[in-house]
Amino acid sequence: MFLRAVVAEFQRVGIEEAQFFKLYDQHQVLCRFEGIHSPTMTEVAALCYRLGSIRLLLVEPGHLDLSMRVRLNVSQDDIMYALRPEASLDA
Repeated sequence: MFLRAVVAEFQRVGIEEAQFFKLYDQHQVLCRFEGIHSPTMTEVAALCYRLGSIRLLLVEPGHLDLSMRVRLNVSQDDIMYALRPEASLDA
């Protein structure tokens, strides 16, 4: 869900970089839309750092982690392809 939020935010603003707090807001919107309980900001930040540690995201630290800059290290198309509903049937 967080990766979907990253792609959605990048498409919304037309820039492939965003501050964490904007991605978190987008994540909350998607969770509400899907009827899923949204994790806390701390949990999402930890997820963001984990995705950064495996180099799926490029995370540039910022003040209090809210303003850290986040970019994808793969194309948006690759993310959308991996997250498509049919992908779970291929496995």
